[in-house]
Amino acid sequence: MTKLLRVAMTELLRIALRAIGVVLPGAAFWGLVEFTTGVPDGDFGTFLTAMFLSMLTATVWAAIDAWRAPIGRVLVRWVAIAVVVGGGLGIESTLNAPGSPPSERTSEMVSTSLFYVVPLLMAVGLGLIIGAAAAQSGNARRRHDAGVPRP
Repeated sequence: MTKLLRVAMTELLRIALRAIGVVLPGAAFWGLVEFTTGVPDGDFGTFLTAMFLSMLTATVWAAIDAWRAPIGRVLVRWVAIAVVVGGGLGIESTLNAPGSPPSERTSEMVSTSLFYVVPLLMAVGLGLIIGAAAAQSGNARRRHDAGVPRP
């Protein structure tokens, strides 16, 4: 029981760290642009660049995770991260949106959350494929160098 609790707590901490780490580059870029140039709120290019930085971070981090750890554990971890990040951004965007009637906020929150979750899952999937392929290539190279025949 103690080992299970320790593994669960470690995974929860990893999820929290990665959720913050995925959002941070985009938020930092957005803040930097806002404070230095004062771009108007409707600037879609700034939003796309911030989103790209967050997706790139998720892809690279998922690839590193898939390279180092078992793919099943990494897949569950990154799906949880995508739900946490997408849900949090969806809730934040909906609560800060002016003019929405309260009766429509729930459906707006779900659609906005999906708007963030789906691209994040795509980026994570790409990272998992890259990391798993790199790990498989490294394992094959080590087996070849050790003289172990192919299975």
